[in-house]
Amino acid sequence: MLKRIEARQVRTGMFIEMVEGIWHDPLLSRRRFLLRHESDTLKLNECADAGVVINTTKGLDVRNTSRKIEIDVKAARETIQRSVEVLEDVFGRLQGGDGITVDQVEPVISSVSKSMDDHPAVFISVTRLKSKDEVTFLHSLSVSALMILFSRHLGLDEEVVQTLGTAGLLHDVGKLEIPLEVLNKEGRLNEDEIQLIRDHPEKGHAILSRQEGMSEIVLDVCLNHHERIDGKGYPRKLSHGEISLHARLAAICDVYDAVTSVRPYKAPWSAKEALSWMLANEGHFDRRLVKKFALCLSIASVS
Repeated sequence: MLKRIEARQVRTGMFIEMVEGIWHDPLLSRRRFLLRHESDTLKLNECADAGVVINTTKGLDVRNTSRKIEIDVKAARETIQRSVEVLEDVFGRLQGGDGITVDQVEPVISSVSKSMDDHPAVFISVTRLKSKDEVTFLHSLSVSALMILFSRHLGLDEEVVQTLGTAGLLHDVGKLEIPLEVLNKEGRLNEDEIQLIRDHPEKGHAILSRQEGMSEIVLDVCLNHHERIDGKGYPRKLSHGEISLHARLAAICDVYDAVTSVRPYKAPWSAKEALSWMLANEGHFDRRLVKKFALCLSIASVS
């Protein structure tokens, strides 16, 4: 159904059939497009005299925009709650010395994967709100979601995409052996505490290596997600071509979630601030992949 509305009523997620009166803007003068980005929405909202024709069969309607967001947020929270319950059980088994299998985390990967299809921006936004007790689980969920989103954007095979989702979920499993008072410490870490943190990739790799049917990709990501392109990472100081594509993706997703998350003791960075810092941080990340990651987030309207 076509509907003419005022430009100030336009919201991200609407399908624009026609914009009347803003022909100086190359993007907004396009006849038909899905409004994906908040920046373009703001441009339209600022054009008080403009009219817009939307197609409600291909995008959001004026009256159901807020309701749609409420439904997406509720669905994301329900998915996250179920996933956290599964992760608590799985991580608890590992902490108790029991074994796990990939099949035990498959329901989480399936739910996260579907969320990345249905409402990626909402899911990522909800996982950013981390209490002290939830940091490990929600960070794992968020990195898993970002890995799925990014690897699909890169056109990787879907089986690899799902494996990378599992890798994101389990990449920090070595932190189970670090005391909570160290993980949640708000002040500066001392040298012993820093070493405890730096040991977690090898500890995690050792834990996962003992598990049945664990993929080499998962093991690689767990061990190498803190390696740097310039060789100054840990635990093995790998550099450039020594670091796999999978570990490079994980490094980007891991740090991006960490710096953009809302925590009781830390103000989050915006997506723009995080990506700008990551691009400027010479030698840490694969800059070519960071640029692609930024485009991936933009397309998915994650900010």
